[in-house]
Amino acid sequence: MNERLNRKVVQARQAILWERLLAAGWAPLSAILASAAIVISGLLSGLPAVARFAVLALLAIGILWTLRPLLRVVFPSRPEALRRVDRESQVAHRAASSNDDALASELTDPLTARIWEAHKTQQLSLLDRLKAGWPRSVVRSLDPYALRLPAALAFLAALFLHSGDPAANIRDALRLAAPLPVITTTLDAWITPPSYTGKPPLMLTSAAMTEALARDGELTVPENAELVVRVGNGKLPRIAFFELTDGAEAPKELKDITATAKLEGLSFKGEAKLTRPALIRILDGETELASWRVAILPDAPPTITITDPPHATGAGILNVDWAAKDDYGVASITAELSLSDTQDGETGIAGNGLFLFDPPAFPIGLKTAQPRDAKGTTANDLTAHPWAGFTVDLTLTVLDAAGRTGISEVKTFKLPERGFFKPLARALVEQRKGLLLDPDDTAGPQAMLSALLVYPKGLIGGSGIHIGIRTVIARLANAESQEEVQGAAEGLWQLALLIEEGDLASARAELEAIRKELERALREGASPEKVAELMKKMREAMDKYMQSMTEEAKKRQAQNGKETGKRSGKTVTPEDLKKMMDQIEELSRNGANEAAQEMLAQLDQILKNMEPGTAEMQPQDGPMSQMLNELSEMMKRQQQLMDDTQRMEGEGQQGKNGEEPEGLEPGSRGQRPTPGELSAQQEALGKMLQELMDQMGKGGMQPPQSLGDAGKSMDGAAEALGKGEKGKALGDQGEAMQALRDGAQNMAKQLTQQGEGQQGNDGEHGEARGDNKDPLGRPMATHGEDMGPDKNMLPGEIAMRRAREILDMLRSRSNDPSRPKLERDYIERLLRGLY
Repeated sequence: MNERLNRKVVQARQAILWERLLAAGWAPLSAILASAAIVISGLLSGLPAVARFAVLALLAIGILWTLRPLLRVVFPSRPEALRRVDRESQVAHRAASSNDDALASELTDPLTARIWEAHKTQQLSLLDRLKAGWPRSVVRSLDPYALRLPAALAFLAALFLHSGDPAANIRDALRLAAPLPVITTTLDAWITPPSYTGKPPLMLTSAAMTEALARDGELTVPENAELVVRVGNGKLPRIAFFELTDGAEAPKELKDITATAKLEGLSFKGEAKLTRPALIRILDGETELASWRVAILPDAPPTITITDPPHATGAGILNVDWAAKDDYGVASITAELSLSDTQDGETGIAGNGLFLFDPPAFPIGLKTAQPRDAKGTTANDLTAHPWAGFTVDLTLTVLDAAGRTGISEVKTFKLPERGFFKPLARALVEQRKGLLLDPDDTAGPQAMLSALLVYPKGLIGGSGIHIGIRTVIARLANAESQEEVQGAAEGLWQLALLIEEGDLASARAELEAIRKELERALREGASPEKVAELMKKMREAMDKYMQSMTEEAKKRQAQNGKETGKRSGKTVTPEDLKKMMDQIEELSRNGANEAAQEMLAQLDQILKNMEPGTAEMQPQDGPMSQMLNELSEMMKRQQQLMDDTQRMEGEGQQGKNGEEPEGLEPGSRGQRPTPGELSAQQEALGKMLQELMDQMGKGGMQPPQSLGDAGKSMDGAAEALGKGEKGKALGDQGEAMQALRDGAQNMAKQLTQQGEGQQGNDGEHGEARGDNKDPLGRPMATHGEDMGPDKNMLPGEIAMRRAREILDMLRSRSNDPSRPKLERDYIERLLRGLY
């Protein structure tokens, strides 16, 4: 029983000790936590040494001052423990502390002893109810302001929210001298793909790239990508390249890839061109700073084919159909012409004079910069070259931005020559041909030209021609070199053109120059004002050309007494050409630049095939052309409906107290159209489109699918307008506008093909149209990656407006001298990539 009481006494003494320690230790513990928070947080690191040590001294003094109560703590005695047991047990007669009582020695009679024994027995029976109790805190009474809590919170905050390393902060707080600078090795590495790939640089040391490499294992970059590595504060940095292995064997270091290194002080810069797969390791002495597995995406050489045999139009224009491809884009296409060894089924040429002339130039243009898949037909007039009428070999060469080339198969054909209508012109061209074949024999051509001067009256129509022939005869008589003979032959050609066409040749040249400028403006998305200005110039040049054509036709008719050279095709009138130019301008104004380019290409073919009083193409007032006019008018009305819908009364459009919202254009204020009115107009426009499609079906033409889509969008817009849903109506109207543009483009192509079919030739399309890519090189969403002629290349109205705003902003920033040169150079590269 005494052992049980002793255990309770030990527990009571421990509880009393903890209570005394807690009462004496809360103050020094709080002081220690507060001091530790100040030191760990790094607040003392930035202080001067004197201030730092003064603060540390104050903190130490505060801690020592709070330790005083701990010095007075004593271990509890047994009586103190017994009294605690009595208090905690709440039993009568001091059951615990009376256990150590003894009977006085003078009371030794038997009766007293028996009573005492009975008392002891009763007290021992109460030992099972004795308790030592748990320690109780008296800190609340000792710390009424709870200063211990801010100290603990400050310590936790410093422990988890510290700046820098806690151990370093402690060392900085206790240091006697200034800290030594910490030198860390820095690494920056990136790979820049060749600019012609259009791919962005890859930052190898970025967090995103680290995650990607951890997931994929290796990085694939285009061939000839540039690796740039910068190492700062390195000892012996270098770049090493190893073979890519599966890990079964140690990789072998590559010697065919080397890096150019430049070391300036502690800064190292290395560059290397990646031409094969490799494991790239950045080493600093024997320490590896980083490594990357890099695979190479090969750059395949471009390819080009001549899709159809070269052919000529009635006017002698040479047409070459071609198709070129490259994985990153075609840079340029060149044509090489050479005299064939076989002429008219026989080997060799009658005269050697043709070899004195350089091959004729046959330029081939691309519609867009670096198209990946380009096809088209290039037409050039080579009838003035001395090789016209002789058999030549044609080879096309394609070049990509990396400098790789591809060569087509050789096509052999007779280079078209111009046919002359007037006898004198034919005679001069015949003598020119003789001079070109044999420049050493000038006597024969002199005699023939002299004979022409005494020919019956009327053969030579004017004194200018007479003087010109005399001049050629004199040049031939005094020629001392082959270059002078060639100059006389060129004079004969110019005289023949003057006799044949008069002022028509100069008018045609002027018109062709303006047409090419307009084509370039449409291709580059020039402003409507620029297009309108060029259209005005083209109309003026067209009037001049048609007037010259009419005068030449009258001269021929008067000379022969009848219409000469009349062909089976219908005559193209100035009104027909005017309608085509009106369509081009209207399509351009509505944003359908691709359809406008198709119409311009067809106009070019008409002009190239026209002769005075004759034509080879169907006039443009046919059914297809009329339908295209109607469709253009619908596009105009649909655009007006979109503008009216934007201004109609609706949510967010009415200001407070019925006031007009800000930002309306001039002329848009006043009464706005109601949703009901706009719904009726949209429904009427949809019916017009359906009637047009029915008319096409009755005429045996297949309406484009895009027109059906436009009709569905119009129906949706009409329904949305009827419900007052302005946002949905604008969305459907935008889709209808886009579908109308697609339909116009499709019909323009059908009209071009229809005109080609009536020419009886193999289909001339003018200059190359390039690939179906937008200005950023992305395929349009019609048939995925299919690059066929039905590819949709027309962006939406909002996209076009936004793109133009972005281009204007880029041009403005590029021309701002206050901006950093690095930024302006980057913008300049962007702008070069768009054209």
